[in-house]
Parts: sequence; structure tokens; C-alpha cells
Amino acid sequence: MNNKITKLILVLLGSSQIHATPASADERLDYLLSLSLEELARLEVSISTETKQPISEAPAVVTVITKEDIRATGATNLVDVLEGVPGIHVRASQFGNRPLIQFRGANARQTLLMVNGASLKDLMWGFGIFWKGLPASMIERVEIIRGPGSALFGADASAGVINVITKTAGKIEHNEVGARAGSFDTYTTWGQYGGNWNGFDVGFTAELSTTNGHDPFIEADGQTAQDLRNGTNTSLAPGTAEYGWGNMDLRFSLAKGPWRLHADYVRHSNLEIGLTGAGILDPVTEASDSWFNIDLLYDNPNFAPNWGVNAELRFQHLDYSSGQGFQEHPPGAFNGDYPDGVINKMRSAERRAIIEASGLYSGFENHALRLGAGHIWQDLYFVEQFINMGTGPDGEPLPPGSPLVDVSDTPYAFAPEKTRNIDYLFLQDIWNLSDDLELTTGVRYDNYSDFGDTLNPRIGLVWQTNDRLTTKVMYGEAFRAPSYQELFAETSFTLPNADLEPEKSKTWDLSFSYAANKALRVDLILFHFQQEDLIRAIPVDGLSKRQFQNQGEHTIRGIELEAWWEAAKNLRISGNYTYRDQDESEFRAFDEPNQEAYLRADGAFGSQWTWNVQANWIGKRERASNDTRPSVDDHVLTDATLRYRASRNWEISASIRNLFDVNAREYTGRSIPNDLPLPERNFYLEARYSFDDNL
Repeated sequence: MNNKITKLILVLLGSSQIHATPASADERLDYLLSLSLEELARLEVSISTETKQPISEAPAVVTVITKEDIRATGATNLVDVLEGVPGIHVRASQFGNRPLIQFRGANARQTLLMVNGASLKDLMWGFGIFWKGLPASMIERVEIIRGPGSALFGADASAGVINVITKTAGKIEHNEVGARAGSFDTYTTWGQYGGNWNGFDVGFTAELSTTNGHDPFIEADGQTAQDLRNGTNTSLAPGTAEYGWGNMDLRFSLAKGPWRLHADYVRHSNLEIGLTGAGILDPVTEASDSWFNIDLLYDNPNFAPNWGVNAELRFQHLDYSSGQGFQEHPPGAFNGDYPDGVINKMRSAERRAIIEASGLYSGFENHALRLGAGHIWQDLYFVEQFINMGTGPDGEPLPPGSPLVDVSDTPYAFAPEKTRNIDYLFLQDIWNLSDDLELTTGVRYDNYSDFGDTLNPRIGLVWQTNDRLTTKVMYGEAFRAPSYQELFAETSFTLPNADLEPEKSKTWDLSFSYAANKALRVDLILFHFQQEDLIRAIPVDGLSKRQFQNQGEHTIRGIELEAWWEAAKNLRISGNYTYRDQDESEFRAFDEPNQEAYLRADGAFGSQWTWNVQANWIGKRERASNDTRPSVDDHVLTDATLRYRASRNWEISASIRNLFDVNAREYTGRSIPNDLPLPERNFYLEARYSFDDNL
């Protein structure tokens, strides 16, 4: 039921403006069925304009996922539910089994991921080199734009935007603890608390988890191919890619009046990466990372007559460490010249400060005008690297068998210690042309200290065509800022280019939302997504390395169809279908299918039982013209969850993932000939206890 309308229904269950959710399963389902389309249309979201407005008037293709929706599916992580959103494909990377979120055929670098409005994008690694998603236990709701968002949020919002809103002070409805155990030796405990202290609302969530990971069997890896060429036998394949890790997620918040304070700490430990970026088995690495942020937010919609004011001050700190180092090649590599293997020991730390203020002026008749400005300071202030292969600190190649050498603070480290400053201005107007017609226009100007400036406009027209049909026409431009690796970092394979321009995109969306009756609603979205100045590494004459250049265009067209149907009193069915048509340029995303579909059913029986079944079809993935392997087969992964309300305080559930034990594979490069196996059938049991009677 991860389509827009069903998610919107579930949002109302968590809203303090709607009466309390009934306790029993069949009462809860009856309550869902009683909600009218008028109530759905009045539901307010903010991601599409940064101004609260009914979702039916939002000038964007918006999806909302609520905590109730996540709970019903048995999802334990944000990435578990995103695959059910039309237009989104979540690809498991071979390196660390890191989830890569891709919108509409674009790569993951074109996706902006935020938590409470703050980007998770760092200067070097995107969402983070060891990113593992976000625990479901801390999520209040998720708002998603399928399409451009740079006119609102700046960089990296070319293909889509995800904003995760966490459970914070004033939003936590009851105090709860829970535990989960399941396959792959996975164990999780969590808790949440909401209360009042000296006139302040207080909120706290915590989750601790550990897992040995999925550990897929790899028949041949990147070292296997090198062994065949060199007549050696050093590969660790066939063998398993170890993907275990531990997680700590702590979030504290205070709120009073228009003020909010958030303090979050997240740490991943004992991270096994399984396979290197070159697709070589690495059973040695145990990496770690940490993320700390503190945010002071101010939101006063009645600051002065006709004025609402928003302001934020944020500080973030990120730290990544490969521990004792990545094992890039196994012991004995290169005819025994590296008895301990090729080791790359890395660590980096980054800090970021953000200040932003905006005002919403409603003094003009039929207009809501928002003007804002901000400054972002990002500082990659610590880079450390030790290597035993490659270019040494003196610029000369290290001899075979070299001990680890410190190349920190030299041009040959994986990144320079540098600072980026960004100044930005944005302007937006929401104009009610008539009772059934609304026009939104906006523009944002960003100036970067390291590559220059960029201007990104948007326009959206929303027409309430009749009492059943809503039509939207939208256009937006967006950009992706060059990363530090592309601008400044020299690696064993690539050269940087300080003259790079940002990648740019232009997107048209045409949306129809039709309510056939109280029980059936259908949405159809047509999109045209054109990318320009795409960055790729191209060969350099006379050198064995490639250099990053702005070169090439790519166009993707598509259809996203989703439907919601209340089939019976205790049964609801929903689903979606996505079709993408990519041009044949070298930027085509072969790791994404051209077709995907999702089907979900939710039901209840008796007064205490609810169930959920969902199936995800991922279409065939073709290969590039220079890759002779057969296409990656399509597959259907089916998940099921059964939930039992034992009392008003106790709830237990059981979930099975990949119910039919399908041998599904994720697309990889040629270094892993048989691609990356996805998890086999697995399961877990969960129990949660609420300390409040009113659930």
C-alpha cells in the first residue's frame, strides 16, 4: 500500500487533529474505510513548497509514508519501504551492501536525502560511505518528491527528494519498548519516550542492533579475473561476502512554543564491507562511522500580521574510518609481492554548519510569498591515509612489498582537506488564480566557493478539474554539485578537475489524480527527465588515468501508475507500475530495470489480528553493449507480516521476507560475473510493549 493515497489515509491516523485510533484491528480498518476523499484532500504536507498546504494542491508528485504504514508492512528500515514507491529503485551495492536510492532511472547521486530538512550528503561519499539506511523505529513519517527539488532544497535534488521526519518532542504519542530477533543472527532493541518537563515537551528515541549480515556466496570475484590473466591463484572466491554490522541510534529533542532543539547521535560499528569497490572479496575490514548533529529550529506562523517566520541553526559532524584498512587485494596478490595483501587504511572527518531564515508573507490578496536566505559551511578538516601500493608521499610509486606508508597531507591522499562555502537565496509565490486553479512559481540561487553559481526555477499549475479529477502540470530545473573526489582528489585511476560545472536537469511532469468513488482512486504521472553536463571520467592522452569532465546528455521518459482500492470491509489492495524509457547514451542506468511493479494487500480478521502481504516485481536489467553477460533476470520478492494485539499494551508480530525463497540477483559490474545474490528467505519475530492505555 505504498502508493500516495493509501499512505495519506494512514497519515491521518497519526495526526493529533483527528480523533484517537481505535484499538482493535477490525475497528482500525473500519476507521480507515470511513475517511472521505475530502478529508484526504485537506491533509497538509510541506515538502513540495516548504509551506503547509493540502496535498491535492501540492505542485509536485508527492508520496507520504507514515509510521503506521511502515509498521503494517513489518519494515525495520527506511529502505524496506522505498522500493514500493513508484519511480524508486533501491539497489544493493556490492561495497558494504550499501543501499543506493535511485529515482526515475538516474543514479543515486541525483537523489537528495534529508532528515528533518537537513541533507545527509557529505563532501566525498554521498549519503556516507557506510550508509545503512535509517531505523524504522525513529521515523514519524517520510515525505517524498518524485522529480526536481533544487528550487527549494539546492544541490543533489535532480531526480527526487526524500525527507525523513523523526519522532520528536510533542509528536511521540505513547511510551514504548520493543525487541526483535531473526535470521542472520539479527537482534534489535528500541524504545521511545514522550513527556513534559518544566513546560518543555521532551522526546527521546533509541535503537541498538547487531547483525551478522546476509553474507551472500560469491562464485567468482574481481581477483578471479586477475588470477586467470596472470596464472595465479590468490582469489578468496568462491567464498562469502561478509556484511555484518552494529548500529546505535540515539535522538533527543525539546520543544516549547515556536522553538525546537534536536540532538542526534548515530554510530555504525564492526562494519564488514564484504566486497571492495573493485568487486574483490574482503573478509578483513571492520570499519566504523559516526554522525552527530544538533539543530535549533524556530517556526512561528504568526510572527507578525501577515508574516510567518522560520529560522534554523544546525551543526553536524561526520567521521569515517576503515579500521585497520580495506584489503583491496588478498594476501599473495601480484605473484606474492604482497604477502599481507594490498591494504588501504583511510579515515576522514567533516563538519558542517547551516544558518537559514525565511519569511512567509500573506498580505497580498490570493498570494503566499516566501523569501529566504542561508549559508552553508562544510569543512573536510581531517584526512588520513596509509597505503602499501600506489603513489607514495614523494610522488614516486611504492615498491612491491612496501610497508604501509602515510600519504596524509600530500597531494596523493584520497582527498584534500578543504572547505566549501555556499550562499543561497530563494523566492516562491503561491497564487490562487481561482477556487479551482493555483499557480506556484519559485527560483533559488546558489553560489559555491569552489565552482561558481547556479540558478534553478520551478513552476507548477494545479487544476481541480472537477470534484473527482485533479490535474497538475509541473516544470523544474535542478543540479548536482561536483563532489570533492571529482573536483580535487587524485586516485589510482582518476584525475580531478577543478573546472567542473554542476550536472543539470530539466523535468516536465503531467499528473492526473482521479477518484472514481469512495473506494477507488487512480493516479497517472507522465514525466520527461533530461540531464545535461553529466560528469564522467574520460581517458587522458598519454596517461593511464582518466579525468572527470562534463560530457554528455541523457533523457529518460516514463509513466508511473498507482491505484488504491478498498475491496471489502476488511480488505484493501493497492499497487503501482513504473515504465521508464531511457535513450541509448553511455549514461544509461543499466543497473535499473525499465519496468517495475508493486502489489500490496492489507486485511484484518477477528478483533486482534491484522496481516499484510506485498510483492515487488523488478524487471529484467540489460547489459551495456561491451558486456557480453546475459541480462539479469527479473524477479518477484514477496513479504508477509502477521500482527497480533495480545492486549492494549502488548503486540507481537512475525514477518517473512522473500517468502518463496527466490534466487534474486542485483546488477553488478563485470568484476562479479554472476552478480550479487540478494537475501534468501529470512524471518524475524517482534514484540513491543506500550506503557499507555490509549493506543
